[in-house]
Amino acid sequence: MEAVTMLRQLTHHSTIDFKMLVEKLEECVWIYDLNTKKFLYVSPSIYQLRGLTVEEAMQEKLEDCLTPESLQKLKNGFLRRYQRFLEGDRSDSIVYNLSEFQQYCKDGSIKYIEISTRLEIDEPTNHILGIGVSRDINKRKLHEKKLVETIRNQYKIINKKKSTKKSDPELYVYLFGKYRVLTGLKEKPIKWRTTKTEELFAFLLQNENQFISKDELLEALWPDVELEKATRYLHTTIYNLKNNLKTANITFNLEVVNGLYCYEKHHFYSDLGEFKNMINDAVNPYNEIDAASARNIERAILLYEGDLLAENDYPWATSQSTFYRHRFEKYVFALARHYFFKRDYLSTKRVLYKLIEMDNLNERYHELLLNVFRFDDDYVAFTRHYEDLKALLLKELDQPPNPSIQALYQQYRDDAEASFKNERAHF
Repeated sequence: MEAVTMLRQLTHHSTIDFKMLVEKLEECVWIYDLNTKKFLYVSPSIYQLRGLTVEEAMQEKLEDCLTPESLQKLKNGFLRRYQRFLEGDRSDSIVYNLSEFQQYCKDGSIKYIEISTRLEIDEPTNHILGIGVSRDINKRKLHEKKLVETIRNQYKIINKKKSTKKSDPELYVYLFGKYRVLTGLKEKPIKWRTTKTEELFAFLLQNENQFISKDELLEALWPDVELEKATRYLHTTIYNLKNNLKTANITFNLEVVNGLYCYEKHHFYSDLGEFKNMINDAVNPYNEIDAASARNIERAILLYEGDLLAENDYPWATSQSTFYRHRFEKYVFALARHYFFKRDYLSTKRVLYKLIEMDNLNERYHELLLNVFRFDDDYVAFTRHYEDLKALLLKELDQPPNPSIQALYQQYRDDAEASFKNERAHF
């Protein structure tokens, strides 16, 4: 069946020249077959939206269209909806959906879009179709960003007037590794009324903006719950959060300003906040590491007790956790190289062992460690580590070490044999 004809039938407006209407719209109209995972139709306005021709768009997969965060958001929200539709649920919250995503354009830029979708069954094939309209909301998001920035600046001014002296933190929040919230350095962690109360507080405190929309909260904490019920859950959880902290004698003002939730956290210490400050303020990836930078990275190593919220399994934390893990590994590896070039082999090994513990298949870490053993004239450690690495890679990846490591191993063996022969010749 021709896609435009299908669209006309689905809208029940056969008297309208639907093809002409669709081609003149600025919004992009499309049909996606959920069974074959292919686009059946994409309107020509895809070119204005993303710079793609219809033919190029028709060949795309969802992974090509959306950023990783948006793709995860789509999967989180759609699985339950799709299953309920298969089971015969035709309620509005299942059939219809309106969400915001970030989408790639042909020139490599990323654009905010709003997608309105409707699920339908194509009777001839019995396939489930997603009929969607995508519209550009970049200007709207830019306006929202400016509004948030204005509110943030006003809020900072108010907070400065409220507090003229620096006091000890009321709360100590640890987000790396095991998530815990303490009212003092030696106090026991707060016991939360519900797991969602605990999760809400984590989401608020790891969010950089401090100005969060209700939609963001609902999408993160209740992605599979219909809007009305999720909103009730949110209000109840906020109430529980305030009571929890009030019982612990903690001041926490969560307010709504122009539709955005905002709060003060200047009385809270968090390891994530300290980590970001050290990395942002003291480390320039384009310059060589100096003594001050080395101290800051060493402090970051102590702070990084594990991946962000690693033990809590919050879906919304995955992308943030990956981001901070990559930054951590990048700067710690730079520190290892810094120590290596200073010939501080003991510190180099200590730092590299930390990295290998996190990612034991990263051959860059192993290669630098082998070079440490080589320059430290530790032939036994060099040989043992190479053999262990070789066995690990064959077991996990079914491949030997990379050519660079193999060449290093062969060169070191040749040098050791030559040195041994020279020593024997002297006798």
